[in-house]
Amino acid sequence: LWGEKDSNYRLTLADGTEYLLKILNPAESQAVTAMHSQALIHVETHDPEIPVQRIIRTVDGEADFRMVDRGGQERSVRMVTFVPGKSQKSAPHSKAQRRAVGVWLARMQLALADFTHEAAHHRITWDMKHAAGVRDLLPAFGDKPIRARLQKAVDDFDARIVPVMPHLPAQVIHNDFNMENILVDPDHPDRISGIIDFGDMVYAPIVFDVAVGAAYQIGEAEDPVAAAVDFLEGYATLKTLSAEEIGLLFPAIVMRMTMRLAIPEWRCSLFPEQRDFLTRNSPTVFRQFDRLDAFGEADAIRRFTAGSP
Repeated sequence: LWGEKDSNYRLTLADGTEYLLKILNPAESQAVTAMHSQALIHVETHDPEIPVQRIIRTVDGEADFRMVDRGGQERSVRMVTFVPGKSQKSAPHSKAQRRAVGVWLARMQLALADFTHEAAHHRITWDMKHAAGVRDLLPAFGDKPIRARLQKAVDDFDARIVPVMPHLPAQVIHNDFNMENILVDPDHPDRISGIIDFGDMVYAPIVFDVAVGAAYQIGEAEDPVAAAVDFLEGYATLKTLSAEEIGLLFPAIVMRMTMRLAIPEWRCSLFPEQRDFLTRNSPTVFRQFDRLDAFGEADAIRRFTAGSP
């Protein structure tokens, strides 16, 4: 199976049972790999109904195995159950589906609320705590109006979120509740059948986790605010954001969208032959920017507040 950094294999036994075997990139530290595995175990223990992959332990009872490849590099290996379903991105979308995604994010946060790990503070590209660094990537955009729009998003984040970030409620978060990591039942797409990819987990403000989820649930909706509110209404059935967090939600969503444009564009300068693949989602994000700008932040915050009682 395709993987951005790792080698992934789908294994099917004679009886039809399926597993996913992941041989991780040697650049990923053993501690980070262990955190991802322990998080899966923690979620299974604290809320077994959350449809995540289940760890298949080694014959020695370990969650991960360490191997040395032919080049002499150490790699972690993990085997998990295979979660069936169709990616939300490729399925029909609906209000009920977006609400369901919001509910599952809230349940995931509740399950991870007391999860701790030594690697939880490791630094990754997609950690919004360090999003101000995106400013250095903006010269990759040759179009001045685009660069100015993204610059404004970074400036807003710096001015409004960075100063209060240390005081915001925080925990270990999934951090990548995107439509490719949400699986739905092909026959009943309003039912979420799987949540995958814990690879971007970090310790960060909870509102960032919500902003990531909302940013993706916007999708191609003509009214992006309404789509985000559907998601927030589902989330609010189990968890409540403070007034301060709701007030920061819009610039956090826009910051995630900015990262979705800037990081791939920067990677294109390193791997120009992969431009089509790396920027495959950029047209959608640009349309999201246009639609959000048409509604404005004041209207969005008013509707976010109504959807997050």
